[in-house]
Amino acid sequence: MNNHILIVEDDTRLANSLQKDFSDAGYTVFIADRVDAIPALNTFTHALVDLRLAAGDFGLDAIAKIQSSSPQPKIIVLSGYGSITTAVEAVKRGAMDYLTKPTSFAEIEKAFLGVRVNSTSDFKRRSLSEVEHEYIDFVLTKNDGNISQTAKDLGLHRQSLQRKLKKYI
Repeated sequence: MNNHILIVEDDTRLANSLQKDFSDAGYTVFIADRVDAIPALNTFTHALVDLRLAAGDFGLDAIAKIQSSSPQPKIIVLSGYGSITTAVEAVKRGAMDYLTKPTSFAEIEKAFLGVRVNSTSDFKRRSLSEVEHEYIDFVLTKNDGNISQTAKDLGLHRQSLQRKLKKYI
């Protein structure tokens, strides 16, 4: 059986590098930079999805679209903005793993095989402020940058949310 992988990534250089690596490993590769650019008529055995995409697309929304046209695809979410919240949400939506950038092709391949290469010995406890920032960022991303909707979802006044965001810039 031929493996078909969809790479949903808006960073052109990274997408092209991954395309070469997966092609060399025997995969047929398709690339999309937005959710609506995902081909609907293809059956993918694997998918690598960036969390944040071009035009403000939310990568986790791509999971349902991929699953609708592909029977049991192996999906991995890749993010430069890793957080526990988005990792849990990715798995709930059907991803088999969640990796943070930078990561190597070998780590991605092992993740598709269900092998984790990261050891828990390098786990760093994060401050409450870092966790808060990650969650606010997640909700803001999910709401396509809409401050008013994000404030409503978080139960905050709009001005309070804007003050918090200014701290992180």
